[in-house]
Amino acid sequence: MSLTVTTLTDAECWEFLGLQSIGRLATAAAGEPEIFPVNFATSAGAVYVRTAPGSKLAEVAVNGRVAFEADQLGPEIAYSVVLKGTAEILESDHDIAAAEATGLMTYQENGDTPKNVWLRVTATEVSGRRFTRDA
Repeated sequence: MSLTVTTLTDAECWEFLGLQSIGRLATAAAGEPEIFPVNFATSAGAVYVRTAPGSKLAEVAVNGRVAFEADQLGPEIAYSVVLKGTAEILESDHDIAAAEATGLMTYQENGDTPKNVWLRVTATEVSGRRFTRDA
């Protein structure tokens, strides 16, 4: 059994991200890296995340440089897409409307802490790989 690794084009990376709903947002504030599992959606070359006040939001406010990763693992094929970019807290009605248009729902929609703050991650770099097991 062999493994074939294929580098994805930018378009293939965005296509893959558009089919996923869970990823990880990596931040670094005060020199300490953090990683957060998040629900997300994509639109127009950006990743959108809904969150609530807390450490994730505080870290993005201090340092907007982030990394984001989504992957998929199966018995014969696996994908990994990583992007680096800038996260911003959305405040304008226009930006929030664009985020809401993605239809993103979180797993905690009816939880005690409403996730009513939107983040937009604008990519400066995107890369991805597909791993295929050959018989």
